[in-house]
Order: sequence, then structure tokens, then C-alpha cells
Amino acid sequence: MKALFIHQNFPGQFKAIAERLAAQTGNEVLAFRQNRHEVSVQGVGVLSYRFLHKPIEDQHPLLSELEAKVLRAEAVAEAAERLKTRGWNPDVIVVHPGWGEALMVKDVWPDAKLISYAEYFYASRGQDFNFDPEFPTREPYAAAQLRFKNTPMLHALHESDALWTSTAWQRSIFPKWAQPHIRVIHEGVDMDYFHPDPEASFTVAGKGVTLKAGDEVITYTTRSLEPVRGFHIFMRALPAILKRRPNAHVLIVGKGEATYGPEPESHKSWLERMLKEVGSRLDPSRVHVVGFLPKEAYRTVLQVSAAHVYLTYPFILSWSVVEALACGARLVGSRTGPVEEVMPPRSDRYTFNFFDVPGLVESVCAALERTPKQVEADRKLARDQVAKEFSTEWQTRQLLELFDEVVTARSPQQAAAIKAGQRVKQGVPARKSVATKPVRVLSEQSLPEPAETSANKPPKVTQAKEVIQATKATKATKATKATKATKATKATKATKATKAGQKSRQGTPALKSVASKAKARLVKVAAVQSKRKKSD
Repeated sequence: MKALFIHQNFPGQFKAIAERLAAQTGNEVLAFRQNRHEVSVQGVGVLSYRFLHKPIEDQHPLLSELEAKVLRAEAVAEAAERLKTRGWNPDVIVVHPGWGEALMVKDVWPDAKLISYAEYFYASRGQDFNFDPEFPTREPYAAAQLRFKNTPMLHALHESDALWTSTAWQRSIFPKWAQPHIRVIHEGVDMDYFHPDPEASFTVAGKGVTLKAGDEVITYTTRSLEPVRGFHIFMRALPAILKRRPNAHVLIVGKGEATYGPEPESHKSWLERMLKEVGSRLDPSRVHVVGFLPKEAYRTVLQVSAAHVYLTYPFILSWSVVEALACGARLVGSRTGPVEEVMPPRSDRYTFNFFDVPGLVESVCAALERTPKQVEADRKLARDQVAKEFSTEWQTRQLLELFDEVVTARSPQQAAAIKAGQRVKQGVPARKSVATKPVRVLSEQSLPEPAETSANKPPKVTQAKEVIQATKATKATKATKATKATKATKATKATKATKAGQKSRQGTPALKSVASKAKARLVKVAAVQSKRKKSD
């Protein structure tokens, strides 16, 4: 199988499945990404693309975002055309369509199977938009802008051969006609990396404070400290929590800059705003804002956590939630759809209404009051749930089955029957999904550039040249083998014909001899009969 992954920030959600496909014998895996920074995904050749045109100045506000996605689609299509001219054509294309990259790719490869990651479908009601009455959106045409955001995803829903999303809640926000076609497969958590560690310890830089597993540590981790993830609600609950739990420490992990929403008015960041609001009631020796951490340090924070607090608008679930559960932390979560889906069983005491600050205080204190035996039971329950539904191994297995169904044109029922060892009748023979060629580790080289114009200078697109060369070599080898086989077949036929001719020629004198003897005998019989007639 030849697979192409497309994600403006590859690997994104595709790292585990891309590496697994690349590791399978015979597969060739490439990826397109916008950013030219080097990225290492084992066995995958990574290519970068760049915009061919610049955005139009003074573009209509409702078209500016859509324009950016069309420009990205154009760049991907141009890079795909150059890859196609070198003889590399994918069997399957895996894409995050939300960035616009899939809009034109089927024009280049109409026969390739398209599998899309359906991450989010925007709406003006019931989701993150205007969910928080404290921060209403007053921008003109805001609802219309949301509808335009869905344009690339609507195209993907129409064009894709298969789709998947991370949670049942995310599937539920898509149009009803599309939901039956979207598989729920979580992005996956590396259970070997994110695990409990009773010896874990985290030292707060510049404070000389070391927190260990078993201490009363409250953790809050997110990409950015902003209202979408309930940062303002969490900060307002801290004074009461610290007062009721005098031995508790708080670790806050995340960037100061907002990611999903705007920055606050008259403040540099939401952290600055919330410290201005509640900072005078917080003990700086017990509240530690550590910023955005490296992966290993971040894991240690989760391993020392006694209560992990997570809030979110009705929006995409953060990876940190499931990673915290995998590390054995007790999850204290807002009662919103994405969170309720991943809360471990029997954890009602640790959930609260998103806007209920006293309810958050009570839930955190309840989590901290658990006995060591109860803590261990909670940890096992959480780990078991993650292993069953959210592990990387489970995710990749589900995605491989999905890919196999699409590439071989099998229905889910047929695939399940094959998996169970039953016989399946198909009208058309299935394509082989696993080849026999050895896997190659790909290096990056450059494709030939298109002709430059006065209007723009097309970007360089790096790609894995070894794959293309290997493909051509394989075709040449097959052609040579076919030629030899044809010659051998002709030679065999000629040999057989020669032998047959020899047998035929050798048999001719014998036949003539038999015919002569028979003729002589007939003459003799005729003469005898003539004599008898005369005597009569």
C-alpha cells in the first residue's frame, strides 16, 4: 500500500498510525506538511509545501479565512502534481480536511481512496460559540463566519471514502446525515509512556519546592490558559480550595497566549487578568505557574497529581485528560459533553457544572479526601478504561482495520467476517492490502521546480526521492522479468513444436510401408477372385 498523509502540522493526530503503516512490509508512506521545520516520523518521508499566491489585500472579512484554505489547497495540489510526475501515486490519502488541504487533492489522484479525520463541525448553538455568557461574541456576521468555517469539512463529507473522529460527542455535532458514516476512534495515548510512578517527583524551578507522588498536589494542564478551558473558573476556585486544604499545592501548566479565543481586553494574557482578580488571595509559595513544559516534565506533573482538574466548553477534548488518567490521576471535570464521555465509572462526586465555582471546590476536596486504598482502586479503574478505549495500540488497530476496509472495498461486516475466519463472497476480487516488498526508510531530496513566473516564485518542495526511484526500479525489474518470461515461453513452445515435428516426420515412412503392403494384398486377392470366375 502507498499512503499519503496530509496535515499542515504533520504528524499531528497521525503519528502513531503513520509509523505503524510505514513499519508494515511493502508499504510506502509519505506526508505533506506546510511547515518546513524538520520532523522525524520513523519510516515516513516528509514533504513540505508552500503557498503559490499571497492573500488579497482588503479581502472581504467573510472570505479571508476561506481564501487561506483555498490557497493551502492550491499549494497541496501543486506539490501533488509534481509527485505524480515522478511516478508516485498513493492508494490511500489520509487528511485533516479542516485546513483546506483536501479541497483539490482528488483532482490530482481521482482513483485514490480518501480517508478524512473529521475533527470538528462548527455551530452557532449548543457548542463553544457564545457558551460563556461572561464573554459573548459581538462581532458582526459571527454566525456566518462559523458556517464558512465548515466549507472544507462539507467537501470532505461528500468526497471521502471513510471518516473518523475522536469522541462520540464530536460525531454528534456533525449533520445527522453524516453521522452514520463517521467512525469513533480516539487519537490514542501511549500507555507505556504515560503510566503511574510512585517514585515521581517534580521540583518547581526558582522556588526550591519539590512535590512527590502521594503529596496533596492539584494539577491543571492545558495548551493555553484561557476561558475555553475554564481557566477563569479554576482560578476563582483556588482561594477556597487552599483554605480548606492547607497542605495542598497547585501546579498550573500552559502557555500564556490564547489559542482558541481572543486575548482579554486591557491585559496581556488571561493569566495576568486572573492574577489581578484573585492573586491577592493566593499563597505564591503554594501556587506554581510553570508555563509550557517539555514532554517528560509534563508527564512528571501528571504522575505526582492527586487531583487533576479539567474544564472545557463543549469543544474538542484535550489530550491531557486521557494522559492524566493513564498516569493514575483522579480526574475532576466539568459536566460538559466531551468530559463526561471520558470520566471513569462511579466518579459523579468529581464532576460539577462548568460555571459552578463552589461545586468545583467541593469536587476537588472530595478527590483529595480519598484513602490510599480508594486512591489505588481509582487509579486501576482509570488505567483499565484508558487501555480499553483510548490506548495508542487500540487506536492503530482500529484505524488499520478501517484502512483495510477502504482499500480492499470491503464492508465492515465483510471485514469482521474475515477477521473471524469466515468465508466471505465478494463480487470483485479484493486488492491485496499487504505487499511483499521490504519497507524502506525514506530520506528527503527535492523535486524539480516548476517554471518561475514574474508574479511569484514557486516554493521548493522536499520529498523522499528514494521511494520514487525504488518504484521505477521495481517497475523496470518487473518489465525485465516479464520479457525473460515471454522469451522462455516462446522457447518452450518452439522446443515442443520441434519435437512434435520430428515425431511426425519419423512416422511418415512407416505409414507408406503399411499402405504399400495393404495395396499388394488387395491386388493379390483380386487376382485370385478373377481366376475363380474364369474356372466357373
